[in-house]
Amino acid sequence: MDLLWSLLSITCLFLQLEGCTRVIKPNTVVVDVDMTLSPPSPCRNVMLQCGEHGPSVYWQRKKQKIGKGSELTIHVEDFPDAGNFTCHNDNGDILNHTLVLIQVTKNDRGEHPKQILQEISDQIYIKCETKNHSGVFECSWNLNMNPNTVQILVEAHRSNSSISCIVHDQDKSRAVCHELTYCPFQEELEKVGFNLHAIDGPRFENYSSEFFLADIVKPEKVQIHKKDEGDKKVVVSWEYPQSWDHPHSYFPLTFEVKALKNKHNCDHEVCSDPSTPNHKVPHKGSYHFFTEETSLQLNHSTRKYVFCVRAKDMYCNSPWSEWSAIVLRDPGQQCWLKDYYYSLCFLKHRYSLCHMWHLGP
Repeated sequence: MDLLWSLLSITCLFLQLEGCTRVIKPNTVVVDVDMTLSPPSPCRNVMLQCGEHGPSVYWQRKKQKIGKGSELTIHVEDFPDAGNFTCHNDNGDILNHTLVLIQVTKNDRGEHPKQILQEISDQIYIKCETKNHSGVFECSWNLNMNPNTVQILVEAHRSNSSISCIVHDQDKSRAVCHELTYCPFQEELEKVGFNLHAIDGPRFENYSSEFFLADIVKPEKVQIHKKDEGDKKVVVSWEYPQSWDHPHSYFPLTFEVKALKNKHNCDHEVCSDPSTPNHKVPHKGSYHFFTEETSLQLNHSTRKYVFCVRAKDMYCNSPWSEWSAIVLRDPGQQCWLKDYYYSLCFLKHRYSLCHMWHLGP
C-alpha cells in the first residue's frame, strides 16, 4: 500500500509540473481540464499504478474491464472519462483504487466556472463569521446540488498555528473551525486561509477565502429592556451579548440606535440627526444615531414607534449584529383607549360587548 501511494505520488508530481493534475487526498486525483482546447492537452494522460503485482492484474471501471497490467494510462477529456478505477488480482479481489476527478478550468461560461456552490455575491461563495474573539469561527455556503450526492472537504490554515475544522454531519453547508493558538490580545499579522473542496460525482471544484478573524467578528443580538418612569418618560436599556468577550472595557462595542414610525422595520434608512443629544422621540418622523452607552431616557410619543439597536466591534471594520427591536407606545394613550371603550360599553348598556375588547386591567 505504501509503495502504491509512493508510485502514485511520483506520477502525479510529474504531471503536476505541467499544472494539470494533483492529489487532494490519498487515492484521489484531480485533473484540470480546459474544455475549450482543441486538440486536447497532452497532460490529460494520467498513469495509474497498482503496485508490485504481476501482469495478471486487471483494471475495472463501472464493473467493466478496461486494461491489464500493474500500470494503466487513461486519457481524461470530459466527465465520462473520470470515475473510480480499481485494480484486481486473478481472484477478482480489489488490490487498490484511484478516484479520478475533473475540475473545469475553462468552458463556454468562462474561466474557472462554478456549479456546485451558489454564488453569494460577485465571485464570493463562502461566508465566514465569528461571534467573539475566542478563535472559533463558522463558515457557511449554499449548495446547488443534492446534499446527499455532494462530498465537502474543508481545511483552514495560518502559519505557525493549528486550526481544526469540522463539517456539520446533518448540514453540509456549514463548518466550524477553531484556532487553538489564537490570542485575542495580540494583533493578527497573517490572514486565515479557508479552503473548501466540493465533489459531486466526477466533478471537483475548489473554493477559498482569506480573512483576519478581527474582520469577521459579528456580535450576537443585544437584548433590549424598557422601564416606564412616569411623566411620560421611559428608559430603554440594552445589554452586551452574553457571548461577547470580557472585559467589555477592552472589547467595547458601538451601538447603532434608531426610532422609527411603527410602519417601518429596522432596515429603514434614516439620516443621522445632530439634534439627538436630548434623546427626544419626535411626534413625526424618525431619528438615528450611534453611541457607546447602553441606555437612553426618552419622551413617549403619542403614537407607536419601533426602537431598534444593533452592535459592532468598536475597533474593527467588521459586520454589525442583527437588529434587536421593541415597540414603544405612550402608556397614557393606552389608558385613554381603555377608558374610551369602557365608556362606549356603558353608554350603550351592552356590557356583554365589553368582553370583545380584551382590554384587561
